[in-house]
Amino acid sequence: MRRLFSLFLAGLLLAGSARAHSGKARFHAIIDTDCAADDLRTLCMLLGNREVEVLAVATSEGALTPEESARRVAALLRGFWHEGIPVGAGRGSQVAAPAWRSCSERVNWGEAADGPLPPAGEVIDRALTLEEEPVTVVALGALTNWADLLDRRPDLRRKIARIVWYDDDTPGGGANYRADTTAARRVLACDVPVEIVSVDPAVPMAVTPSLLDSVASVGTAYARKIVATHREAPLAELVGAGHLKVWDDLVAVYLFRPELFARRPQSGRIVPTASPEVLARAVTGILRGRPDSESRVFYGFPVESGLYAADVEPIVAQTIALHGPSEWRAGVLTNELHGHLGIYAIVGVKMGIRAREYFAIGVDDIQVVSAAGCTPPVSCLNDGLQVATGATLGHGLIGVVGEGAPRPEATFRFRDKTIRLTLRPEYAERIRRDVATGVERFGGLTEDYWQYVRGLALQYWLDFDRHRMFELREE
Repeated sequence: MRRLFSLFLAGLLLAGSARAHSGKARFHAIIDTDCAADDLRTLCMLLGNREVEVLAVATSEGALTPEESARRVAALLRGFWHEGIPVGAGRGSQVAAPAWRSCSERVNWGEAADGPLPPAGEVIDRALTLEEEPVTVVALGALTNWADLLDRRPDLRRKIARIVWYDDDTPGGGANYRADTTAARRVLACDVPVEIVSVDPAVPMAVTPSLLDSVASVGTAYARKIVATHREAPLAELVGAGHLKVWDDLVAVYLFRPELFARRPQSGRIVPTASPEVLARAVTGILRGRPDSESRVFYGFPVESGLYAADVEPIVAQTIALHGPSEWRAGVLTNELHGHLGIYAIVGVKMGIRAREYFAIGVDDIQVVSAAGCTPPVSCLNDGLQVATGATLGHGLIGVVGEGAPRPEATFRFRDKTIRLTLRPEYAERIRRDVATGVERFGGLTEDYWQYVRGLALQYWLDFDRHRMFELREE
């Protein structure tokens, strides 16, 4: 069976590789960070916006050592369920630790991962090799990894559209320049475009309690992470004292709103020309994202409870709050397609969203092989998988293995990584037991039975947590 999965998946890859898909990300980015507090904010902004596809994260010398930064980034990604984004630790530049390292070490990025992480060079090389679109490098620390790339793999520089780097506009270069002066000079002298974003010292933008209130109003997991870290020690004290400024965050703002910046002729630095109030609105706008980032017909997606059937209306707000708008959207569209509120259709939605979440990608980018067969009720999983991932029959990105007993399981491949998701036995047993109760009470396929199944599907939609209901294995 494993060999059959592999052969089927290989066929899908060959069939799908020549197809172009709609809804591509606006930016395909590799992020390089030294894990200062402003880097955490920037990572959250970029990870939380569907217009950015984060290909990999590398770490460099600065606020923390590259090894410690890699552990912090891996923890942050795991907290957002983006375990599939590769993280690589760069080499140190042997400079003295900055004065803010002790503060940076106390910031809570998440539960640190055990074990070593791969070298940054390995992760960068793979990400650039596999990506078909031009890559934007978002550099928030030293340029060590990119100088090394120029020496190690000069052929890959053509894959880089530009490097957008934050460095203070100060005589002799800012902290990121000084963290590895040799690397900075090497990269700035090469033929890869480098755009250096800096703060305007005359109009600094502070991270204030009111800015955090605005971020909190966004309500996403990424916004909540920014607020939580900045309302606890050690950052809360710095916010209260007015010390924290929007520094590296300006790179994200510049990517999305370049019209708010201008290039200084003398230094070539790109600095904001907008007021702090306008920049603050840009920050929250990036965190909110576009309402139509997943839609092709709707501008946004209807979430007003009064638009839904009487038995659906009570769960709308709570389900969106618990599981997010992407899962709700996919669930609604799946059940309309499916013809009734189906139990395994809902399971398929949650499975597909979990797979996309793992890779941190949008729709139409993933190959799927389902083990659910073609016989209901388990095969209803396939409808949820198609809608949730965009891997539809029309795109040629999904296949169904017909041999063996159908089971709620699927394999997902994105670039060179494959995962397998399987419904945990306790969830499968609850479904079997609940459905058997309905058959016993109402008989098979009667109207009362279908109403009973509809009620179960609604309850599972609300109660089942996609982060707990599946076994996830990396293949």
